[in-house]
Formats: sequence, C-alpha cells, structure tokens
Amino acid sequence: MKITRTLFITLGSIFLLSNLLFAQKINNTDKIYDNNIVTVLLHAKGDQLSPAVMELNSDEKLELSFDDLSNKYYPFKYTFIHCTSDWKTSDLNPMDYIDGYFEGDINNYKFSFNTLTPYIHYHLIFPSDEMRPKLSGNYILKVYIDDGSGPQMMFTRRFFVVESKVKTVAQVALQPKDLNFIYKKQQIDLQIHTSNTFSDDPEQRFTVNIRQNGRWDNALMNLHPSSVTPNELYFDYPNGILFDGGNEPRFFDLKSFRYLSQSVQKITPENNYYKVILHTDYPRNKNSYETYQNIHGKKLITARNDQDPMLEGDYAKVNFSLKTAAFDNASVYIIGALTDWILKPEGKMIYQPARQQYEGQILLKQGYYEYWYVVVPAGSHKGDITQIEGDHWETRNDYTIYVYYHERTPEYDRLVDVHQISALESQ
Repeated sequence: MKITRTLFITLGSIFLLSNLLFAQKINNTDKIYDNNIVTVLLHAKGDQLSPAVMELNSDEKLELSFDDLSNKYYPFKYTFIHCTSDWKTSDLNPMDYIDGYFEGDINNYKFSFNTLTPYIHYHLIFPSDEMRPKLSGNYILKVYIDDGSGPQMMFTRRFFVVESKVKTVAQVALQPKDLNFIYKKQQIDLQIHTSNTFSDDPEQRFTVNIRQNGRWDNALMNLHPSSVTPNELYFDYPNGILFDGGNEPRFFDLKSFRYLSQSVQKITPENNYYKVILHTDYPRNKNSYETYQNIHGKKLITARNDQDPMLEGDYAKVNFSLKTAAFDNASVYIIGALTDWILKPEGKMIYQPARQQYEGQILLKQGYYEYWYVVVPAGSHKGDITQIEGDHWETRNDYTIYVYYHERTPEYDRLVDVHQISALESQ
C-alpha cells in the first residue's frame, strides 16, 4: 500500500506570523487536512482519557501524539491561536496571548517496528519555556509543515486554558421540569458563584457552553444567566437545560489481532494492514436500559503487555454494519472519540439495500474503542442518538461545563472555570 502525501493548501512564500493568515483559511475545529495523519491524541500529560485542559500559569502540560502513514520524516511545526467562547478567532495579536516564540518544532519522532502498516510516530509535550499561553480561553493547536514554499496545514486540535475564578455548582436533575421528558431526557441544573471582580454586567458578559461526553455536534453554546443576584448566576430556564439521555456506548476491543474479542467477528491480515469485521449491530431504541462499565465513548490506544502501543501498535480497517431499514432524508454516522467527537466524513455509513443495512469502514490503531450511531437529518449538523440507541434517563453520561467571562480590555473571552459532572452522581 503506497501512500503519498497530498497537501491541501499553498500560501506562497509568506513566512509565519501566519497565525493570522491561518485563522482566515482554517476551521477552528478538530480536523485533519492530510490523509496520512492518523490517531491524533491531545490530552493532559500522561493520561489518554483526560481532557486537553490546563490551568493558566501552572506547571500542567498537554501531550500531543500522532502517526504519519507516509513513513517519511517531515519537519512538523506547531502554533496556537486564541478563540472566542464560540470558537471564532479572537481579535488579538499573537503577542497578546503567546509568551515567547510564535511557533515551535516537533522534534520527537520514531519509526514504527514489527507492524504491517509502516508509520512515523510524533510526540510533543507543551507548553514549554520557549512558548506558552498568556491568557485563559479556547485555543486551537495547529500542526503544519513549512518547507519554504509556505505553511501547509496537517491538522488542528482544540484545547483549553482555564483560570479558576468562579465556582460552578451543577448536577443532573432527578427528573426534568417538562414531564413529557421524564425517564428520557437529562436536565442540567446549574448555578455559578462569582466574586465582586465580575460584578459588571454579568447577564451579558458571562456565557456557558456544555458538552455531553465529548460530543461537539449536540453541544449547547452561548448560554446566558436567566437571573442574577449579588455574586450568584442562575440558569433556570422554563424548560430546563436538556440533553437526550441516549444510551451507554457500544464497544470493541482491538488490543490484539491474535484473537477474536467480544464484538469482533473476523480478523484478516492484508498486505499493509489488518481487516477487522465487527459483529452486526442492531438498533437499541426499543430495548430496556442496560448498564455496564464504560469510558463514555472515549478511545484508549493500547496493546498486549509485550508491545509498545505507540510504536508497535498496528492498523486495521474496521468494518461496521448496522441492520436497520433506511432512514428517509437522513444519514447515519458513527460518533465517539474514534471520529474525533464530530460528524466526520469517515464516520458516515452507506446504506446497502441488498443487505438491508448500513455499512462503514474506519482505519484505526490497536486499542479499545467505544461509539454510538446517530441519525442526522438532511441539512442538519446535529446527530439524533435516540432513533437508534434509545433515550434513557439512567444513562451515565458525563457533562463538561465551560464558563466564560468577556473581558473588555483587552477584548477576549476568559475561561474562568471548567467543571465536570456525571449523571451517575445524581442517580
């Protein structure tokens, strides 16, 4: 399997300060722009399952890793840009939010060994003394190549820098306000304790975003307080802050290609990768709720005890199938960490009328994976988990609450708290 690199953009010979130039061309999302870049991980140092969140002016580090299937060394560089609470590029100069150099090099790389699929594994720990964020807020990490002809983007990833200035109190209510959703939806009860520092126009300057598990497609954005008292913000909406309950994720174990684990039907070695066929999935929307231990749709790159998963972990084309009638004017997607928590083209299923099922294929590295199926109506950018997976109030979803305060001088959105809760804690 010969793989050649296709670079998506040439910006001419303009040298970077191209934070600003990139901001005009690149989406502020988690996106891969080069087909040879796979298994991008960004998380707190030393813990794959932790979010990419660091405290401002602390010793906390984030860890980035990725594989390049071109199997040829490239001098990758990185930079980051500051974003608003809704992920638009901030009106800040890089010198306002970066302390040190405006770009860095990714010098740590190793070639894979004992694998059917050759690749180079790259690794980075940041921030460093030479380059670190000066402000809290949303950030986009950009990884690119600059070979003299202009920067060529490889991928982008979101991360968060927080300064813990307020106290968030939240829980999943035992039942929603709207009794039509009882035993189905999950309602977030939320209030924020502030200080006198944030007493100026809090109704407009405070905003909150909430994500369920790691999903971006159904995130609730730009929530403002419904009422304010001295040093207290309340988010007491008439119908509540609601999410579909959904269901526990499906899963499969690919830590080894030597045996068939649960959910795996067949493993076949090909020339440059393994082919894995999972057992056929079926809708669960009419089934009773069943609980089991899970990692809330995340993935864990791991392998047998005698392997280094980052360098010896092999790749497989994993085949999914979902036995169900076709949905009219809608598409079916696989979602979870294996598709970067977005409605990714690689996660879109294709309906096969002869077999009366949806089918899809994703290239994945050895590890453990969890996922769901969602239905996306034509023209929509949000997946409906209920039509295939069901809608249960008991589901042990995790929620992350991001609290922003709009600063006026300089003008930017400070991230003043990141708070995580679990529906399990309220049951």
